[in-house]
Amino acid sequence: LPSQHTILQLLQSFTGYNAWMASAAKEGSLDSLTEKLDGLGDGDDEEEKGMMMYVEKVELLLRRGRRFAYHRKFEECSKDFEAAHLILEEQGEVKDLLQGDTYARVLEWVGTCRHLRYDLEGAATCYEACADLEPNNSEILVKRAGVCMDGGKLDEGLTLFDTALTLDPTAADALLHRANLRMIQQRPTEAKADLDRCIELCPDHILAWLRLATVLMATDDLPGASRCLDKAKEIDPHSSEVHSYRGEMLFQSQEFVEARAEFDMAIECDSRNPTPYVNAALAVMNTPVNNGPPDIAESINLLEKAIEIDPQYQTAYIHLGQLKLSMATDLSTAKDVVALYDKGLDYCRTAEELKDIVSMRILTVAQVEAASILKMDTLNMQ
Repeated sequence: LPSQHTILQLLQSFTGYNAWMASAAKEGSLDSLTEKLDGLGDGDDEEEKGMMMYVEKVELLLRRGRRFAYHRKFEECSKDFEAAHLILEEQGEVKDLLQGDTYARVLEWVGTCRHLRYDLEGAATCYEACADLEPNNSEILVKRAGVCMDGGKLDEGLTLFDTALTLDPTAADALLHRANLRMIQQRPTEAKADLDRCIELCPDHILAWLRLATVLMATDDLPGASRCLDKAKEIDPHSSEVHSYRGEMLFQSQEFVEARAEFDMAIECDSRNPTPYVNAALAVMNTPVNNGPPDIAESINLLEKAIEIDPQYQTAYIHLGQLKLSMATDLSTAKDVVALYDKGLDYCRTAEELKDIVSMRILTVAQVEAASILKMDTLNMQ
């Protein structure tokens, strides 16, 4: 799974987040749910009782999985959801014995966890099965569209968003996430329209205000972006994202010292958010120290911290590799940069990420090999 911060970003982007969190808080403690699961055993000699045992086990795994998610123990919650799904796959009759929407919720949660693991095919399969059970559930259509977006199927994703909004014209989730697709398509006017409507429906939707700020920054409307960030801060004065976005706006205006201060505040609000570490490193690299060179060591430290927090943060590998290579005093250090890129390659999820790091690795290897052929001890060509 990705970092906790990345997982929370996805979960909190849906308006149903608070509802299932409140429900999970009432479903029993982890200890009590585990005790009930442990007391079920592995089956029963009598077939009917055995089926009911599986029914109860699926329901308990769903409840405990949500409780794990409530406590932000996402690896454990994923295991519970997958275990419940496996029972339903192996014991087909159990599906018909489940009460309420249990089957649909298992499919939805397994789809979410697989999406987070970048198992896009597995996620799509679960979401499609869930949509068959709940054809009027617009949120499932939005989640299916998100999988399409990550798989580069933008037209298919747009169709799903449009279908969701046809089912429910007030579906704020569809508007928020369709705006993301519009920005990928470089259609900021349409993205802004979706976000304006989302905010009209949910005035305290902090993520919508932040996304709108991003759209306005992209169109060079910095005063408008600043007003959006002011509103977002009113909604949540302790939001790491608000400081991070404001820092990006200041960075765009080349106010690097002020940007660094905002990134530092973002880190103070949430030390598990990797983005402000990377942005702070870039701000440092653009800030001379006493009219001299920037503090490269500080930038390296910040980028290493970002990777420690989120090993899948590909941008951090690229910037860190470039900085370390610029500081390399011997070929051994340069070879360490190749190893750094190799580590980043292990975490690549998309062809674009793979291409970026492979390109940097090829350039670094070429420099190291050229220096070795020339019998040089460093990469300094002078």
